[in-house]
Amino acid sequence: MRKLALVLACTFLCLAGCASEQPSNPVKSSIENNAGDSNSSAAADTPAPTESPAPAAEILSLGKKATLGDWKICAKKAEVKNKIMTSKYLYVKPQKGNTIVIVTLSAKNNGDKAETLLPKVGMQNTMITAILSSKDGEEYKPSDLMGYDKDLIGDTIKAGASKTGVIAFQVPKKAAKNKKDLTLKIGTVAESITYTLK
Repeated sequence: MRKLALVLACTFLCLAGCASEQPSNPVKSSIENNAGDSNSSAAADTPAPTESPAPAAEILSLGKKATLGDWKICAKKAEVKNKIMTSKYLYVKPQKGNTIVIVTLSAKNNGDKAETLLPKVGMQNTMITAILSSKDGEEYKPSDLMGYDKDLIGDTIKAGASKTGVIAFQVPKKAAKNKKDLTLKIGTVAESITYTLK
């Protein structure tokens, strides 16, 4: 009788031990949930990467030199005129209601080949352009002063050489009245310099 009781007790203890070694599904699922929670909380604790704000573009005053790619540039002065004498007898006049803003600019080609600072045509994303902007956000492209030897539009400058010339813009008289409110942006989509015409 004692042997039978001892065998039954041993069997009971063995079964109890085996049952405790294999966790039931609820325990397993709670471990999985906790692991999931720890991952989600770790993700929540990790701050999302933030983009640093782009630095504000510097606005240069007339007479300041700047570098743009292989070019050393300086917008020297700005004038408002009713016409430009392109030769002794020929001149360019703006359309009715407009006036001409003339920016005198010097440029040095520091590259190793002849280049055009302000080409008439080219790849929009890579060519250097000049845009005159009013405080209202209106933009004006340069006028082509055909035959005028001081016009920098389309003019090629040799490597190592410098040239001083002009860029002319037809602007409504109202916008040109306050020249100090106009800005000149020269450059490409990726890189540019801006002058105030004060």
